Amino acid sequence: MSEKDCIFCKIIDGQIPSYKVYENDLVLAFLDIFPLSYGHTVIIPKKHYYNFLNMPEDDMGSFFKELKKISALIKKKLKIDGFNLVQNNFPAAGQVIPHFHYHIIPRMKGDGPLRMIPGKVQAKEEDLREIIQKIKE
Repeated sequence: MSEKDCIFCKIIDGQIPSYKVYENDLVLAFLDIFPLSYGHTVIIPKKHYYNFLNMPEDDMGSFFKELKKISALIKKKLKIDGFNLVQNNFPAAGQVIPHFHYHIIPRMKGDGPLRMIPGKVQAKEEDLREIIQKIKE
């Protein structure tokens, strides 16, 4: 799949709408529309890399600084007890979108073990707006 066909590149370019949690010159973080939990966020580099192995080491440091910042923001603003960071590489490991990305999956005490089954219920627009409002306050 080429960059022009990549759904995440289309989100970066504004061709596909998203609920942006955070954006700067390096990364974009947006709400997953098939969330595993309330506030499930995806963070992507704005440069297209297929997966972890394709991202140059020089770019990794800045990406992980942003991942840390956004994870802390979500924890604070959504008042969650914790979060999982999930990243899949290659289809055999569950990578569905061929663009390097991390999932920040908010967790609350008593949630039980994280089950990595993609969400089957699309998030309600009112929930997505509410989450964005809480994070941006």
